[in-house]
Amino acid sequence: MERLQPYLERGSRGLYAASAVCLLAIVVLMMVRIASRNLNLGLGGVQILAQLFEVWLTFLVVGALAYTHDHIEIEYLSDRIPERWQPIHEVAVTLVSLFAAVLVLVGGVMAMDTFWNSTAPTIDIPIPLYYLAAVVGAGFLVVVYLDRIHENVTEVLG
Repeated sequence: MERLQPYLERGSRGLYAASAVCLLAIVVLMMVRIASRNLNLGLGGVQILAQLFEVWLTFLVVGALAYTHDHIEIEYLSDRIPERWQPIHEVAVTLVSLFAAVLVLVGGVMAMDTFWNSTAPTIDIPIPLYYLAAVVGAGFLVVVYLDRIHENVTEVLG
C-alpha cells in the first residue's frame, strides 16, 4: 500500500485546494447576496448556490482531514490504552469509521440515482451535484480508511 501514498497525498492536497475554492466562492456569493439585498438588485438563487458550495466544502475537507490524522477523536480514551494495544484500537476505530463512510458513500450514490432528474428551485442546479459531494468526499475517506487498516494490520501482525 506504500504505492498508494503519493496518490493519497496528491488527492488530499487536491481536496484542500478545492475546499479553498469553495470557501472563496461562498464568501463572494454571500457578499453578492448582501449587496443584492441592500441595493435591491433582485439577484435570485445566490444563497442556494452558496449552499451548494458549503455542502462540497464539508465533504471535501472530511476526507483530507482523515488522511492527515487531523480529524476529531476521543483522545481521553485512546490516550489511556496501553501502547501494545494501540494498533488494535486503531484498527477497531477505523473499521467503525469505515462502516460509517461506506454508509455515506452508498447513501450518496442512491440519492444521486433517486434525484437524477431533479433540480434545485430558482436556479435549476441539478440535485445530484449536492450528493456528488458526499460520493467524492466519502469515496476518498473510504480509500484512506482502507489504507490505514492495511497499515495497522501489518503492524499488528509484524
